[in-house]
Amino acid sequence: MKTPINEDPDMSDDELGFHRWNNFGRLLDRLHVGFDKLALTYLKEAGFDHMTAAQFHVVRVMQLEGASVTAMAERAGISKQAMSKLIAAFVENDFVTWVPATGHATKQIVVTEKGRRLMKEAVSVINRVEEVFFATLNDEEREVLRNMLQRVTVANEDISNERISSWRRRRS
Repeated sequence: MKTPINEDPDMSDDELGFHRWNNFGRLLDRLHVGFDKLALTYLKEAGFDHMTAAQFHVVRVMQLEGASVTAMAERAGISKQAMSKLIAAFVENDFVTWVPATGHATKQIVVTEKGRRLMKEAVSVINRVEEVFFATLNDEEREVLRNMLQRVTVANEDISNERISSWRRRRS
């Protein structure tokens, strides 16, 4: 294993480059971006050709039984305003519709029949992308990797959604 940067004042550019490009954050980010690009390509091939990368994130947080903009924004880690803009495109494409929420002042976003087809295709696409991305791993290795990533994710869920949302807004 490479020496941590703070312990080696005479680090070379090659060592710095290694740390810069091979830390877990960078590797996971590169995997995430590549995963989403391929998923979006497959969705477009399946006839959802107006889908954008940002809209693909909405698909990840849509609830078949309906959800508020606030709930969807929190799950996606983005602002309510950003989620509202994304949902407007989904309404325009007839993937979702607004309905009055029973017992609440807010409206709910409910998935339409076309939206259900999109969700079903998205699940198929995600499975297809996983096959491509993890073709070098056997079934046991895939499950070990999935379990490890889930453990790390759960162990670090103390990071507030507000901090994540704020970071994502600055990053865009």
